[in-house]
Amino acid sequence: MKVNRKILWIAGFYVVSFIVTLFLAGHIFNYDRIHPSKNQGDTSLIKLYVKTSGMLINEMDGYRQAMDAAYLRDSITPVSENKELTLQVREPVNSVRNIRYTLMDENNAVEIESGECPEVQRVEGNRETRITFAADLQDGKEYCLNLTVEDDKKQTCYYYTRIVTGNDLMAYDKLQFAMDFHKATFEKTAASRIAEYLSSASDGISNDFRKVTIASDSETITWGDLAPEVVGEVKTTVTNLDNRVGEIQMIYEIVARDDSGNDYNYMVEEHYSVSSDGSKEDLLDYSRTMEEKVNERSFVFDNNRLRLGMVDEDGLDIRVYGREEPEETETESGAESEDSPTEKEEYNTYISFEADGGLWVYNTRDNILTQAFGFEKKSQGSQRDASYRKHGVKVLRTEDNGDLYFAVYGYMYNGDNEGNFGIEINRYNRADGTYSEMLFIPYHKNYNMLNRGIKEMAFIDDNDMLYLCLEDTLYRFDIVMKTSEIVMEQIGSESCSISEDGQSMATVQADESGRTHEILWTNLATGESRTFDSGKERIEMVGMLGENLVYGIGRSADKDGRMETLYITDFERQVLKEYHVEGGYISGASINGNLIEISRKNSSGGDMAMDYILYNQPGAQEVEVADRQQEFRKNESWMTISQYGNKAPVVLQARAIEAYRNTWMDFRVQDQNYTGYMVFQADNILKYPTFKEAYLEALENGGSVLDSQGKVISRPSSRAAQKDLNGASIGLAGEDAAAQQNAVLQWLMAYEGISGSPEIQSGDMLENMKKNLPDVHVVDMSGIALEDALSMVSEGVPLVVKNSEGTWCVVEGYTDSTITVADPKDSTAVRYEWDSVVKGIASSGNVIYSYYK
Repeated sequence: MKVNRKILWIAGFYVVSFIVTLFLAGHIFNYDRIHPSKNQGDTSLIKLYVKTSGMLINEMDGYRQAMDAAYLRDSITPVSENKELTLQVREPVNSVRNIRYTLMDENNAVEIESGECPEVQRVEGNRETRITFAADLQDGKEYCLNLTVEDDKKQTCYYYTRIVTGNDLMAYDKLQFAMDFHKATFEKTAASRIAEYLSSASDGISNDFRKVTIASDSETITWGDLAPEVVGEVKTTVTNLDNRVGEIQMIYEIVARDDSGNDYNYMVEEHYSVSSDGSKEDLLDYSRTMEEKVNERSFVFDNNRLRLGMVDEDGLDIRVYGREEPEETETESGAESEDSPTEKEEYNTYISFEADGGLWVYNTRDNILTQAFGFEKKSQGSQRDASYRKHGVKVLRTEDNGDLYFAVYGYMYNGDNEGNFGIEINRYNRADGTYSEMLFIPYHKNYNMLNRGIKEMAFIDDNDMLYLCLEDTLYRFDIVMKTSEIVMEQIGSESCSISEDGQSMATVQADESGRTHEILWTNLATGESRTFDSGKERIEMVGMLGENLVYGIGRSADKDGRMETLYITDFERQVLKEYHVEGGYISGASINGNLIEISRKNSSGGDMAMDYILYNQPGAQEVEVADRQQEFRKNESWMTISQYGNKAPVVLQARAIEAYRNTWMDFRVQDQNYTGYMVFQADNILKYPTFKEAYLEALENGGSVLDSQGKVISRPSSRAAQKDLNGASIGLAGEDAAAQQNAVLQWLMAYEGISGSPEIQSGDMLENMKKNLPDVHVVDMSGIALEDALSMVSEGVPLVVKNSEGTWCVVEGYTDSTITVADPKDSTAVRYEWDSVVKGIASSGNVIYSYYK
């Protein structure tokens, strides 16, 4: 009897185990079908705004994770003379319990003060609080303001802006001008007034509302015949502000009726650059982009062309994938081949593209267009939050059955990850019409830096390993195990180039003498590598042209970068194009899109005319996008897919489902042991080996120069109107060169508060500066024009220069018409006319040294 009970118990155990296992397996395998959709609706987090002079500006989104505020430059907030700042609160779901603030230096490294804001009160129908700073705020200097909000559910969110104070900022005047200009664009009677501020009213572009600039005509800027109306609020943000220029962004939604009487909604983004002298404002630059809020009405077929609407063509990222039906083959006996498809096999072609912040997949056989991802649901109201524009979408891998992997990256507008910032890896299941999250990788800096890396390289290989480029470092992530490792560092340098599809890279290999002798080309998707060896000669990598490699071969003895032969080759080392210069050589080459630009010299070293190679990638996708003119909307994007649909597609929306496991992984970008310099420009980080290169980049294209630790050390494009360092008198040195160096070094030491006498070890002024100024970083700026180098004086450091007589001198100040030079030859500090000093320094070769602290 006991034996039977034992047998029954064992049998029962296995039966129950089998049932549980079957249930769990079915639950997992059918998860996409049975699990409820995750929350994908309106944004619910508290928002903060700044109220200044009656204007509501600088909307701040809440972050669930603490961000690195040193890299967040979304907004800058002007602070009044009484050092008070008013915050307005929007509470869509939960209410504010308390708000704490921390004021940091501009690099977010040193805390200046912190405290708690007074309790939020209702003022004129709005919820407001304020901050009154106790610290002495220096005029014109930026600070990081970090805010922490706890709601009534004891949930914490983080908010960020920068602040600046100063009587000469003219913030109100610049903002008011931008707001008036914005309103005037919706008034046809204001077209003539607007034209006064445009750079080329007669030659402007007037056939496209998607991209409008200050060079467009006033008819286009005032919307032509579109007659739009603003829906909801205009979100105004000050993105940059100093005593010269205010840069202002506006984001809003409009609705407009087309020539068929249909209403369409669009998201619009405007950028203003406004100067003010206190009495008059001027528009230095203006741009406006608009993108259609695409939905089922946006997509129609006309003559085998599918309308996409007013979208950003550069960001469509069209992929054609799947399996096309093979041609029927027969055996010699007339019977069907054993390799012919069975009835169960399905053949189809799919087309994916990105538009309006979402991902779309077109099923060509069934004429079904599915939104594989979108933050916004049909049930939401027409007005969209401005934070919706802080994210991107990227396809990472496609499957023959129509499934695909994709990344949503940046600020998570809603859903389970609402308020988080990073990279969400998802899989779209075509058959079930669902998408689910597989991995979330947090990132703590800003969207532009994230976007730059992902655009450069992001894909998933056949082993489900994710490759991502973040801050010039290539990472490999295991999606299942949630681990990461570094594959390669500094891949954005000249020694590395990435293919257009972002799945392979070529790196230059150098020997001990520094001679570049081979190129290693690695396909990360397959793990295969190819080596291109130049033998005893020198090899120069030009870069990747599509999915092909361009390189040149030159003689090892030539040190000027000349190349004798240029090659375009595929991964299998097949030469697709070979180029020589008759009677000369190649002095340089660069790739611009699908165009190779070749600099040439003749055998005597004289310049020859530029030459070009236009290369069309073989096997390019069949789908093309072209503009089509409409009466009211002007240019729209239409996709030509002649072999597919001929009627309006059925438009569906994929269902977002909750992940069956925790997808969040612990990750932080590794701090680089970088020894060069960086330029922080429009939220992008660019790296340069020398201070001079970084300075010139920031001078030409704007931005700040940072040292290897991320500290701001120079703002070349932003110079104060005048500056006087008020240095000590300079010693008398006469004609003696060593005495001149000694006098200049003594001046520098006195200015920096260093006691003692200079040590002159050589005739090299740069080396002597490094020796005698041990607590600063001496930099060589030679070759930069003096007028461009004066930004260093604006930062509070002098310039050491050679004047027209070859004498070492110190530039210690300037006004709008004069430059002050301390000259040891006769122990004077004289204000000379601007042009004479600039020309004098140039005549000695623009030899300029400076330093930073």
